Amino acid sequence: MRFSKTSKRVLSLAMTAAVAASSVAVAPAPKKAEAAGYKAYLCFASKTYKGVRSNHNDGNFKLGVHNGNTKKKISVKCSDASFKKGKVSFTVSVTGAALKNALKGDKGFNTIYVDTNLPGTNKKKFKVSKAVLKIDGKAVKTISNPYLTPDAGKEKSEFTQIMIVNTWNPNAEKKYKASSLTKVPTKSMAVTVTGTLK
Repeated sequence: MRFSKTSKRVLSLAMTAAVAASSVAVAPAPKKAEAAGYKAYLCFASKTYKGVRSNHNDGNFKLGVHNGNTKKKISVKCSDASFKKGKVSFTVSVTGAALKNALKGDKGFNTIYVDTNLPGTNKKKFKVSKAVLKIDGKAVKTISNPYLTPDAGKEKSEFTQIMIVNTWNPNAEKKYKASSLTKVPTKSMAVTVTGTLK
């Protein structure tokens, strides 16, 4: 079948328009992580290194609460949370009667923080206005604008953490000194986070 020059030009223009239309119609898919949201976990390590997921590492999220370096699991419930872009409000916690014996004799914590899988490169988009620490159902500390890690220059980290106490981080210490918290849970510990994510 032969086409005239005019027919060929019309066909060429039609094909170009079709390609352009298909390109416009197919919008780029949002990143899976952003579409699904992000996860948040309570992490802590006591003065004697008894803790839950105390090494902010995905592999440790499955360990539950462990006794020091033995990583022996304790029968407790860890309640995690998720959050998305927009207004953020969630609570993460650990509960169980076994906490009493597990932390018996401890005089406080080296770290308590909320770990998230929000990439460190997105930390600036995450504004936490308030974090409330509860031990055994009672609020023991409200921190306005808690410090977030990773620290400046380390934004390539896969995680963003909301610091409650961290004896090794001077920026977190300015907000809430680890040495000032001597109470340990016998039944539960929870952190409620409020803020926004752009």
